[in-house]
Amino acid sequence: MIKTTHKSWDNYSFRVALVTIVIFICVGVIFVRLAAIQLFDVKGLALYAESQGMRSEDILPERGLIMDRNGHILADNIIEYTIGARYIDLIEPENCFKALAKAFDKTPDYYRVQFKKETTFYTLEKKVRPEVVDMLREGNACVGLKYDKIMSRFYPYQDACGQLLGYLWDNGLGKAGIEQYYNDLLKGVKGHQRIQSDKRGDIITLDQNNTREAIPGGNIQLTINIEYQIILEEELATAVKKNKGKSGMAVIMDPNTGEVLAMANYPAFNPNDIRNSTPEIIRNRVIADQFEPGSIYKFIPAAAAFENNVFTSTSRIFCENGEWKVRDRIIHDTKPHKFLTVEEVIVYSSNIGAGKIAKQVGNQTIYDISRKFGFGEPTAIGLWGESSGLLKTPDKWSSVGYSQLAMGQGVAVTLMQIMSAYSAIANGGTLLKPYVVSHTYDEKNKIINEYDTSPVRRVISKETSQTLRHIMEEVVNKGTAPKAKIEGYHVAGKTGTAQKVIDGKYSNSKYYASFMGFFPSDNPVLLCGVVIDEPAFGLHHGGTAAAPVVKNTFSRIINTPDFNQIYPTVSKNLVEHNIKTENNKTNNPKLSIMHSSDKSKVKAQNNNEADKAEASVSSEPIANYDIIMPDLVGRHVLNAEQKLLSFGLKVEKNSDRGKVSYQSPAPGTFLKEGATCRLEVNL
Repeated sequence: MIKTTHKSWDNYSFRVALVTIVIFICVGVIFVRLAAIQLFDVKGLALYAESQGMRSEDILPERGLIMDRNGHILADNIIEYTIGARYIDLIEPENCFKALAKAFDKTPDYYRVQFKKETTFYTLEKKVRPEVVDMLREGNACVGLKYDKIMSRFYPYQDACGQLLGYLWDNGLGKAGIEQYYNDLLKGVKGHQRIQSDKRGDIITLDQNNTREAIPGGNIQLTINIEYQIILEEELATAVKKNKGKSGMAVIMDPNTGEVLAMANYPAFNPNDIRNSTPEIIRNRVIADQFEPGSIYKFIPAAAAFENNVFTSTSRIFCENGEWKVRDRIIHDTKPHKFLTVEEVIVYSSNIGAGKIAKQVGNQTIYDISRKFGFGEPTAIGLWGESSGLLKTPDKWSSVGYSQLAMGQGVAVTLMQIMSAYSAIANGGTLLKPYVVSHTYDEKNKIINEYDTSPVRRVISKETSQTLRHIMEEVVNKGTAPKAKIEGYHVAGKTGTAQKVIDGKYSNSKYYASFMGFFPSDNPVLLCGVVIDEPAFGLHHGGTAAAPVVKNTFSRIINTPDFNQIYPTVSKNLVEHNIKTENNKTNNPKLSIMHSSDKSKVKAQNNNEADKAEASVSSEPIANYDIIMPDLVGRHVLNAEQKLLSFGLKVEKNSDRGKVSYQSPAPGTFLKEGATCRLEVNL
């Protein structure tokens, strides 16, 4: 009996010991786990707790809009999402990977391998459209994904005006162009809120007492006319390609106000696709690139001579039969001349004649008038990265410096500077500060600043301005720029063909081809400047490569529906409204829309000239006419839509992005107001 009792006690003790050991082991495991949590998994659990509880987050403000002069939005905002997750939060990870793969045209493995650790948060996709997020949120496959809503910048006109607008970087700061210069106005002020979200990422609790609303950014209205901008960019691109150039830049200005109506660069830059762009493409050449101007600078010695009564336009200059030795240097003319008047020196672009005028005027006078025209200093247009150019003082010139400067060598300018100078010639002699912003607005759309014409100084007299305009009209009529002539209009301008400096020496094969043109020459309303870098040798002259850009650009602008309303004085110079491009085709797709006045004009060819002119300039409402469907293929869809709407047509389109690849009805079809047109873009 005693033995049995002792055995039972031993069994009981064993069980107690066993249970005690198990309890100690469990307690030990708990302590180890608690230690691990406290020491090693704090960050992961904090993220988990944050995802389940209240958390603080910024409310990003809506960035201000950038618009053209007519209210067309050039820089807009769209809602997009960033998608991410922790693996441990995914309820059905494999199904989630399949859903993501289907939505973004990738493989499930692509998403599976992203998760190196189960408790680390990984970003899976950026810039996701709302409709894709809505699709992923359907059902339970993607429960556990986190969707962060962001405000992304969108540029509806794609690469139109890209270098001028600039772009927005990932940190929300503007880079380059208007986006950078006016970033403080555009960016707005961040707000703040405390929220609680469910596993789907939807807000279930909002702490109103700890919420501060974001303040939107202010808006900016530019002087740019997006229609003129697109026309100029298309013509510039065509010319650079046709003449096998390296790059190009061009500007349209109102010479009477200083407003920049278009600013084009080629190659173009699409700020929607910043990651596939290079600094070379993003750079705004118009304000940043310095170049020796060549013969477009020859107005300087002529203006100095007229202002100081050294010569008149009819004074005769001996041009040495095309070869002039100046100390150890020989200056050549493209064509030999014996005597030329000062007017003819400019008309035929004589290097020798310009040099002799400069010599007679004197170094200091040439320098002084160059400075008065704004060379050697920035134009203060209001954009980052503007160059000042290079204009040395006369004491730093060589003994033949006057002859070099007279033909645009030894001086460096930007296109913006030369545009400002030619504006002074066109407007009667006053240098104006160029500007690209007309209004800035606060977050309530109230005007902060309204910019207007800002005269800098008078640089030449009205008489000298008038003389130079007449001379430059003769450049087009009988001189080096016949390809700038527009039938029925008085166009004036000056060509330039400047040797590039390569490794410290003037190249005999690489040039800048340029042309500065304005019209009508007696009362200019538009000025256009074009520079093409390194056109192929043989196509490198300004009259060949650059002048047609100005002609075609002006021709297309003249044919825009509201041209006569914007510039009513121009029609007084109208002789014939049948404006043609260089290829002499009125149905060229590069021309703007024609309406029934154009149709009447064509029919009137068999009638008398007076009837034809009357039909061409009719100002009766568009509703009284049939409309001829234009050729819009290759144009930006928003520009094409704008054209059709301006003629009272309805528009159906499959996208707001890209260029038109198909249109219905076909070009040349006669339509009534209210007809529906279909535009399609390759997506």
